[in-house]
Amino acid sequence: MALAQRVGKLAEVRFEPPLDLDELTHFMAEIRNLVQAAPEPLVFCCDWRTVDAFPQTMADTIVWIMRRDNPRIAGNGVLVRRPSLFTQVEQMLRDAQNPRRRVFRDADELRAWLDPQLTPEERARRDAFLAERGTRPPSEPPHPI
Repeated sequence: MALAQRVGKLAEVRFEPPLDLDELTHFMAEIRNLVQAAPEPLVFCCDWRTVDAFPQTMADTIVWIMRRDNPRIAGNGVLVRRPSLFTQVEQMLRDAQNPRRRVFRDADELRAWLDPQLTPEERARRDAFLAERGTRPPSEPPHPI
């Protein structure tokens, strides 16, 4: 897992399995602290391409944190690879009740959706973040968290 705010209001989140509920809870607390400390609402770019699916307990935890932070989120784009995760995250975002959160399978669509909310410097950092792709080799298939 990785969390960073390197440029402006852009927050970067990457989930990388395996991840247990205690780790997720601690990580979500870090996200909450970042959101609460930010001087302006943040725009999140989330790379969950190495995740296959979230156990329901983890999905519920993520939704709960998202709901609490809704007023402080200007936008949130989540990039996934697996169709099954797309469906699950789509439901999670509906449950989080913030229309400024969307899930994508295509990085270019995510970029186009986030672009109006970001400065040129933030866009460049977002693109670098998405290019990093995490630590799992590209040939290794995703697996459940």
